[in-house]
Amino acid sequence: MPEHPSDSRTGVIFDIQRYSIHDGAGIRTLVFLKGCPLRCSWCCNPESQAFTAELAVNPARCIRCGLCADACPVHAIPFLEEGTVAPDRERCQTCGACVTACPMAGRTLHGRVITVDEVLGEVERDRIFYRASGGGVTVSGGEPLQQAPFVADLLRACRDRGINTAIETCGYAPWEDFAKVLAHTDTVLFDLKHVDGEAHRRMTGEDNALILANLACATKHTAHIILRMPLIPGYNADVDTVRAVASLARALGIAELHLLPYHALGEAKYTALGRCYQLADMHQIPAEFLRDLRAIAEAGSNLSVCIGG
Repeated sequence: MPEHPSDSRTGVIFDIQRYSIHDGAGIRTLVFLKGCPLRCSWCCNPESQAFTAELAVNPARCIRCGLCADACPVHAIPFLEEGTVAPDRERCQTCGACVTACPMAGRTLHGRVITVDEVLGEVERDRIFYRASGGGVTVSGGEPLQQAPFVADLLRACRDRGINTAIETCGYAPWEDFAKVLAHTDTVLFDLKHVDGEAHRRMTGEDNALILANLACATKHTAHIILRMPLIPGYNADVDTVRAVASLARALGIAELHLLPYHALGEAKYTALGRCYQLADMHQIPAEFLRDLRAIAEAGSNLSVCIGG
C-alpha cells in the first residue's frame, strides 16, 4: 500500500495519460498524483483524493467466477453467486491480489509508488510529439503541491531535457512548497473555485485564504498563469461570482481565464469506489448562459476568456 512519500525521488500516482490535448499547450503527457486537501463535491477524479491506494470495482465486468474472492488473503470479498462481488472495504488491505485474479479486468487498484526516472521513461516516449506540437508534461492530481519535492524533481528533470512543464493546482499548500515547484514550471493552470471564503469552505471543506495568497504570490514569478474556474450550478455559476473572479484576474495581471462547465463524467467512479456521488441530480449549464457568463467576464478589459480548456 503506497503511503505519502518522504523521498523526493519517489511519488504516489494513480495514472499517466499520454496524447492529451488539454491541460496545457500542444500534445501532453499528464501525470496524475494521489492526495488532495480539498473535497470538492464535483471532483471527477475521486480516486485522486486519498494518498493511499484504493480499490475500484466495475460491476458491469463481473462474471461471478469467484476468483477474486478466492485470491483475497484476508477474505474481504464475500462471493455471491447471484450478484457481483463487492469488497468489505473495512477489511480490504488493498493488496491488489483480487485485481490480478480478475479475468475481466473488472477491478483496479488506484495508487502506486513511482520514481522520477520511471516517469521520465514514459515522458521520453512522446518527445517527438512535444516538439511538433509545442506540448510537454503536465502534473495534475489530486494536488501536485502535496508532493512538492517529488514534483519539483520531476519538473526539473523535464526542463533539463528541454521539455515544457505545467502543473494543475488548487493552490492549497504552504507557499514554500509552491515556490519550490514554480521554479521549474512553465505554465500554471490555477483552479479557483470561489473568491468568497465561506462559500469555498462549504463546497471544498477548506477556506480559500491560503489559495488567494498563493495566487497573488505566484503572479510575481515567471510562470505563465492561466486561471481556471469550474462552473458549478447553485454554487458559483452565476453572474456575480464570475464577475468577481474576472475582476481578481485583472487586478493580478492574469490575462487568461478558462470557464470549465460542470459535467458528471466522474459519477461512475464514485460507485466503483463504494462512495455516494452528491451531485447526481445536478443539470448541465445551458450553452446560452455559458456564453453570457463569458461575455460578462470579458466586459471592459482585455482578459481572454474561453469556455473549456
